[in-house]
Amino acid sequence: MTRKMDHHLLEKYLKGDATAEERRQVEAWLEDAPEEWVDAFMAGQHGPAFPGADKAAFTERVMDRVRPRRARWLQVAAVLAGLLAAGWYLLKPDKFKPRAPEMVDIFVPANKTGAITLPDGSKVIMNAGSTLRYAKNFEGEARAVSLSGEAFFDVQPDTEKPFIIRSGGLSTRVLGTSFNISAYPGARKLTVTVLTGKVSVQDTLSHRAVTLLPSQKAVFTPESALLSAETVSHPENEIAWRQGRIIFDETPLLEVAEVLSRRYGVQIVLQGDHLAQCRFNGQFEHDSLDAILRMITRLTNTRAKRAGDTVYLSGKGCASPN
Repeated sequence: MTRKMDHHLLEKYLKGDATAEERRQVEAWLEDAPEEWVDAFMAGQHGPAFPGADKAAFTERVMDRVRPRRARWLQVAAVLAGLLAAGWYLLKPDKFKPRAPEMVDIFVPANKTGAITLPDGSKVIMNAGSTLRYAKNFEGEARAVSLSGEAFFDVQPDTEKPFIIRSGGLSTRVLGTSFNISAYPGARKLTVTVLTGKVSVQDTLSHRAVTLLPSQKAVFTPESALLSAETVSHPENEIAWRQGRIIFDETPLLEVAEVLSRRYGVQIVLQGDHLAQCRFNGQFEHDSLDAILRMITRLTNTRAKRAGDTVYLSGKGCASPN
């Protein structure tokens, strides 16, 4: 039965800090240690597994110096070579370990929008309450970003390096195009709307995917894990928020409440399930929340009561949902 070895003792051994007794303990353990302990050692508390190519190269170099005199040491030498290579890897992190890319986090607070230019020249306009995260220099084989919230992307073409946005349960892949993504945490649906070019949208769990062309939208419902594509009559309405405008076109009142909650940094609560599917039409530009609520209550037969950062909508509502 293989004896368990303390990782801290192994590290002391590899660094040359072990006492004579500790060296004997390690060498005794090496006699019956399986070779997979090399990877187990690296995958424990010491970071990622040793890269295969580097591990093979270092093992070969160490084995050139380690020539056991007895057959029983052949396995020991192989394991020791791997551990020595691992030790070299640990002691030379800057040279042999993959360097973690420097990450950039951009956050836009409620009732504001923000515009940024990414390292490749792509433009991003972010809606209120949104966060974008990406590697500072777009290192790697893809231009990958993570989005929580809503943003409009105008991506620079690069056939050698696709642009990938991870947002909620969706992965959106493009080469060069313009599109809008809405993927706020807790939202009842996530959407990707294409204005120009072509976009592939994939559910990261099921790997189902849809391909979108201009004036098409992908809709993903996290609760049911359904991903579908539909045609959009007025795709420009999806990005009206860039000019500070909000457009509701036969929009369910529950969705209206979600949009306004995110935009103004409040929580709008519908008191009664019968209000959820009331439809609302309206266009607003730089209007105050109170002005919008007055319009909503007048057209949906509801009343609004505000308590701090929470707004309660109640009342009879629509006689019959449209």
